[in-house]
Amino acid sequence: MQSAIGYVRVSTREQGRSGLGLAAQRHDIETFGLREGFTVKNWYQDIQTGAGKDALLMRPGLAAALKEARAARYPLMVSRLDRLSRNVHFISGLMEHKVHFIVAAFGKDCDNFILHIYASLAEQERKMISDRIKAALKIAKSKGRKFGFEKYSKAERRRITSLGHSALQKIFTERAEARRLHIEWAFRQASVHGGARPISYSAAAEKLNARNVESMLGGRWSGSTLIRAARRLGLCYPPGMVPQEVVRARVRKIWKENPEITAQQLIANAGLDHPIGLENSYKLLKECRLAAAKRSSVHRQRNWKIDPLTYTRIRISVIIKRHPKFTVQQVIEKLEPGRFRWPQWVQQIMKECRSGSFKRKNERANRRRVLASAVRRKLKKR
Repeated sequence: MQSAIGYVRVSTREQGRSGLGLAAQRHDIETFGLREGFTVKNWYQDIQTGAGKDALLMRPGLAAALKEARAARYPLMVSRLDRLSRNVHFISGLMEHKVHFIVAAFGKDCDNFILHIYASLAEQERKMISDRIKAALKIAKSKGRKFGFEKYSKAERRRITSLGHSALQKIFTERAEARRLHIEWAFRQASVHGGARPISYSAAAEKLNARNVESMLGGRWSGSTLIRAARRLGLCYPPGMVPQEVVRARVRKIWKENPEITAQQLIANAGLDHPIGLENSYKLLKECRLAAAKRSSVHRQRNWKIDPLTYTRIRISVIIKRHPKFTVQQVIEKLEPGRFRWPQWVQQIMKECRSGSFKRKNERANRRRVLASAVRRKLKKR
């Protein structure tokens, strides 16, 4: 008897767990083999859809069956053509590469023309099944029925999403750890400037590509992917570079001690091993000032600009609120030492604060007068 490779497939996990579809296909192939003189040497199976052109990537069982069939020059046997694939392009590719497969439902003498026709019918049947399922789902959704992820509560969906993000972070961290030695080696290489400067991220990425080291996603390295990998590993590169969280905490502490500090003064007084940089200094100081401005209702009402004097404006508004009758000199005396104390500027800020409070008082008074007049009109009508 001639040897052959058997292949069976079902589309869903439920069908795979029941075993009914797989058992029926095995029975058809074994019955056909006894009748035609074939014996199945090895069995392969998949639980995957038959749609798509990349069937070998999605179905490892089919890939292994084809590999063994080519190596041993055995025919590949399936019960029906749609168990092999529902895609005409894939079936034609197997015929083009001279892969000998036998469909038990058609017999061993079925020619390529008939197989092409049946492959087209199988692909059309898959399309019709998909259209019917989509139409049924659309009708069910219009009636308020929920499917898949929507069936869970919001709290459960957040929990599942959080678990998914945690799993992804764990996977990428493990992949980065597996490449730690290669990344550290790339950072130790000399730059185009020699030993005067450390190697750039882009040049280090090219060093890794030259050694055929795959990135965390299995592709080529670039400067940005190398930066993300270094941060994930906690590598402070270039040497002396301070993590952004440490810099942010240091800037927040300096700003609390001196809220009127400028970016240039911050660079000089940061006390870090690696310079912050002018752009980064502006950004971090603006974060501190914006946070203080959001906490101040007067600042939001007056729509003051964000600059080194933001905290002083907020401080003057607090003093005016507590002591509405203070003069300019009394407000200046209340300000902490080191604050901007130019009398004309302080007087302008006081005027803006008071105009806002008077405006609110006038609005409330006008509202009361309108309500009183409306009540009087109603009484006159009676």
